[in-house]
Amino acid sequence: MRPRPGKDRILAVLAAVVVLGLLAFIGRGKVSLDTNELLGTACAIPSRITAVAGPAPDGGTVRVAEQGPGAAVLENTSALAAYRIPVTSGATRLVVPVLTPGQRIGVALDRPALGAATWLAPEALGGFTPVTATVVPGGVRYTSANCRALTSRGAVVLHRDTAGRITVAEQLPAASVSCAMGEKELPVALAPGAEVYPYCDLSAF
Repeated sequence: MRPRPGKDRILAVLAAVVVLGLLAFIGRGKVSLDTNELLGTACAIPSRITAVAGPAPDGGTVRVAEQGPGAAVLENTSALAAYRIPVTSGATRLVVPVLTPGQRIGVALDRPALGAATWLAPEALGGFTPVTATVVPGGVRYTSANCRALTSRGAVVLHRDTAGRITVAEQLPAASVSCAMGEKELPVALAPGAEVYPYCDLSAF
């Protein structure tokens, strides 16, 4: 039996309404067409943090662990991750993107003062791990185990004497530092034994 023309028109209208509804739902960000997200394998590292800065709930802090001429090493003593740590020295200001529990990082500032960070449970970072850097002949090898590329904010390089004391610091521009996934070597002339601390940010802003 052939369907009646009127019934065909009703079915066509209903189908159009369903399609339009799905498109509107997707447009509001409720449904993703990304294959990884649909399979539940999307990268969970957040690109935006909305928590408010303040003291760490567990009493931990970011402290100056070492001090040298025009440089210092900061350390996160909390069991929480510190995000966007403001650091000042006179009129100079910088922001350390993130410090995981127990992590250390160099700053090219003399006698730095630390402001309030945003504190997050490590699991809230979605598997984020610090990007590491190794000085190799002719450059620096950056290694990231993260599930997406992060935003480079440059790097701080510390040099030490034979006794392990910090002697001088320098900064590398963002273009000379890789925060991409996997391994990448970038050319830069550094002395063997230099410590390179990449500044890799979760957010592009």
